Amino acid sequence: MKGIFSGVSVLLVLSLAMLITRSLKSRISAESTRKIIHITMGCTALSFPYIFDNKQSVVMLGIASSVIMLSLRFNKVLRENVGASLFGINRKSLGELYYIISIMIVFILHKSVVEYLIPILVLTFADSVAALVGIRYGKNNLAGEQEDKKSSEGSIMFFITAFTCVLVPLQLMTEIGRSEVLVISFLIGLLAAMVEVVSRNGNDNLLLPLLVYSFLRYNMSLTLQELLINFGIMVIFFVMALFVYRTTTISGLSAAYALLFGYVVFIQGGILWIVPPAAMMLTFGIMPMMKEKEKQEPIPYHVVEANVFIGLVCLWFSVFLSEYRDILYIAFSLSFACHLTLNTYHRVKKYRGFGYKMATFYSFAKSVVFIAVPTLIITGMSWLLFVIYIIFIFAAIPPQLLLRKKCDYVGVKIVRARTNEVLVGIVVIIFFAVGRLV
Repeated sequence: MKGIFSGVSVLLVLSLAMLITRSLKSRISAESTRKIIHITMGCTALSFPYIFDNKQSVVMLGIASSVIMLSLRFNKVLRENVGASLFGINRKSLGELYYIISIMIVFILHKSVVEYLIPILVLTFADSVAALVGIRYGKNNLAGEQEDKKSSEGSIMFFITAFTCVLVPLQLMTEIGRSEVLVISFLIGLLAAMVEVVSRNGNDNLLLPLLVYSFLRYNMSLTLQELLINFGIMVIFFVMALFVYRTTTISGLSAAYALLFGYVVFIQGGILWIVPPAAMMLTFGIMPMMKEKEKQEPIPYHVVEANVFIGLVCLWFSVFLSEYRDILYIAFSLSFACHLTLNTYHRVKKYRGFGYKMATFYSFAKSVVFIAVPTLIITGMSWLLFVIYIIFIFAAIPPQLLLRKKCDYVGVKIVRARTNEVLVGIVVIIFFAVGRLV
């Protein structure tokens, strides 16, 4: 009975907030009304550990809320009236659904109150502060031409707010030492700020709480020395991302995406899993160095995302299928070797005037030296498997030769990147199936 009463109360609070913001629509911006509802929902969700006795009640509330949001989104009359404060923005966003889903997941997973409160605090306040500051005061845009606008001012405020949202609960509600609390708060603030920078279509409402929760779950018990090692590795990743940013044409968001990816790989896989993606990132813009003409054509972060996605899938599978971890690491490495091959091929073909044969040999050799050989040393794989690995790197090139399309870094670059992503995915899947038999 308590769960029903609490659920109805939450829905009434949400409805009241939407009605009030609807009446204020003519006085404040659409983004501001959306953030008011965002904060109201978040503050209400912070009470869940205290007003709900079981997880099933929150799941049922989440389902009911999702049905309401979908009705507001797809019913024109409701959307233009009650839902005007949520759907009055001029951009695509599924943020309200991600918001509900993330709260449900964190509530189901949390083992202690602080593990639930901190992700929701970051979701509620950091995102809203960054958005409002970025809109009003944002001048330095981190995004490229094909990316959603993200200001450095908003990102800085996001970090400060997230840092505070972690620091205060840890200090007041746990027995963790002050030094450890400071390091954890700094790392989560930085991680959360990077997530916000690279997010789009409201997916930060899903990614933020889940990543913050995961970090807390695996780092709250670490010693100060272990946390400082993590901090040092983050600094190394930052230097690497800065080097790639300075030597290539990737945008600021692309560099942030690469930094976030590197840290997620480190948390889930360990330091050895960093080697293949780091080799690809660090050698992409060198050997040969980029010419001035190439530097005038920026690479949006969608391309970086396409280059790392298959590897990330391999990493996730290795977490759940530990018995295949060794072969999945080799498949993970293969995905980056293939991408380095294809990226280098397009670069030297377009900007260096290499013929098909020379471009093929050069790009293939580069991947073998910088990724295949280090993978052989790290894994100690058999020579037969290594030969198969080499063959599969080369196997990614012929389809590109058949396409015979110029690599336009501005126009079709995203399309090209997605095509390469699918191609590399097929190569990796076949390799994994063959590798299990060797």
